[in-house]
Amino acid sequence: MAGFTQGRYRHVTTIQTTDPRGLALTGIDAQGAETFESFINDSYYYRVGVQDRLDSFLLEQPAFGMGHVFKGYSLMSEGLASSHAKAATHLQMAQALPATPRERLHQEALRAWIAQDWRACGFAWEQILAKWPLDLLAFRQHTGTLFWLGGKRQQAQIAASVASHWGTEIPGRPHFLSAYSFAMEEIGHYAEAERAARQALESQPQDLWALHALSHVLEMQGRTQEGISLLEESGNFLNDYNLFRGHLWWHLAIFKYSTRAFDEVLELLDREIYPTSSSFYLDIQNGASLLLRLEAQGVSVGMERWERLAQGSLQTATQNTVWFTTAHQVLALLRTGRVSAVDETINYANAQGHSGSRRALLAAQISEAVVAGSQGQVQRALDSLLSLRHEFGLLGASHAQQDLYQHMMISAAMQLDDWPRIRQLLKERSIVRFWNPASLDQLDAFARQIDEFETAEQVRAELCH
Repeated sequence: MAGFTQGRYRHVTTIQTTDPRGLALTGIDAQGAETFESFINDSYYYRVGVQDRLDSFLLEQPAFGMGHVFKGYSLMSEGLASSHAKAATHLQMAQALPATPRERLHQEALRAWIAQDWRACGFAWEQILAKWPLDLLAFRQHTGTLFWLGGKRQQAQIAASVASHWGTEIPGRPHFLSAYSFAMEEIGHYAEAERAARQALESQPQDLWALHALSHVLEMQGRTQEGISLLEESGNFLNDYNLFRGHLWWHLAIFKYSTRAFDEVLELLDREIYPTSSSFYLDIQNGASLLLRLEAQGVSVGMERWERLAQGSLQTATQNTVWFTTAHQVLALLRTGRVSAVDETINYANAQGHSGSRRALLAAQISEAVVAGSQGQVQRALDSLLSLRHEFGLLGASHAQQDLYQHMMISAAMQLDDWPRIRQLLKERSIVRFWNPASLDQLDAFARQIDEFETAEQVRAELCH
C-alpha cells in the first residue's frame, strides 16, 4: 500500500463532475471522470492491466473517493481473506473525503462486504439503484456478488427493476445487457437471455460476459454444436483478456464433454484452462470440475494434472472466501495425498462457519463428505451429500457449475450399485438440465426412459448431457 496515505488528502480542493450517465463524481475533473469510465469499461470487458493503471491513477488523483471504493471492490472480488485489510485501507481513504449521498452508500456497501455482512451490503446497493438506477458500478457489483451467494432469483429481480432505465442511448448499456442476460438465464428465461446477450455482442463482439451468458443459454438448451462454434470462433481473441478467459475455455470443454470428445477436453485443459499452477479460485474450479467429470466417465486423467491443481490450492485454501471453491480445493489435495492440508482447509471453513457463515459451514460439510468417499466410506459420503443437496445453491455458482455435485452423488451411488437412487438423482438433475420440455407428458417420457437404465454406460452417457 506504499504511496496511499491519508495525510495526502489535507487541503485538497473539492471538485465535482459527472460520469457519462449523469451521476455526480466528487474529487475529480472531467478528464479524470473519462479515465475512470475507461477503468469500468475495461474491468467489465475483462481487459488486462486495469488494476496497475488504477493504482497509478489514484496516486495522481488523491481526492477521488470513488476511485478508492472501486479499488476496494476489486480487491474484495479476489475472494481471499488476505485482501480484506487492503480493501479496508482504501475504504478509510474514501471515508476521509467529501462525498455525495450516493458515494457514501457505495462506501457502506464496501464496509459491509469487508465485514461479510451480506444483508447490509445488498441493501446499500439496492438503495443506490432505487434512486440512481443507472449506477453501473452498483448494478454490476450487486448482481456479481449475488451470484456467489446463491441469489439467482434476487439477481434477476435487481436486473429487471432497473431495465426500463437502460435505453439504447445510455452509455454503458452493453454492460447492463450482458449482466441482465446472465441473470435471466439462471432463472430459465432463455429466450430473453439470448436476446440480451446478442444485443450486447452487436455492440462489442468481444464482450466476454455476454459470450458467457450466451454460452450458458446454449448449454442449458442442449445446443452443443452452436456452443462449440461460438467459442471456437471466440478462441481467436480470448487470450487477449484477463484470467476470466479460462472460464470461457471451460465452457468450450463442457460442450466437448457433451460430445464425449474426452481427449479434446484434456487438450483444452492442458493448453488453455489450467496449463500451469494457478491459485485463482475460478481456475481451480474449472480444472477440478473437469477432472472429476472425466474420472466419472472412466477416463484416466493422470496424477500430474491433479498435482498442478493441488499446488494452486495450497496457496489459498485457508484464505478462500468464495465457498463454492472449497470442495474443488479439497478434491485436488486429496487426490495428491495431502491429508494435513485437507484437514487445515476443512478446519478453516468450519471455523468461519462457527463464526456465523452458513456457506462456510456448508462448504466444510460437503468437503467432509468428499473425504469420507475417498476413504472408502462411500455410503456415508452419499448420505451426507443427499442430506445437504437442497442447500447446495447457497454456495452460488451457475447451474452448469453446480452440476458437479450431481456427478459426485451419482458416482457414489454407482459405486454402491444403488440403482433406485441413481435413477432418482438423474431425474432430479433433469429438472434443471432438461431442455424446455413442451409438456408434462414429455418430461414423464424422459423419466420413464431413465427407469429403464441398467448399465453404467447408460448413466455415463446421460451425465454427458
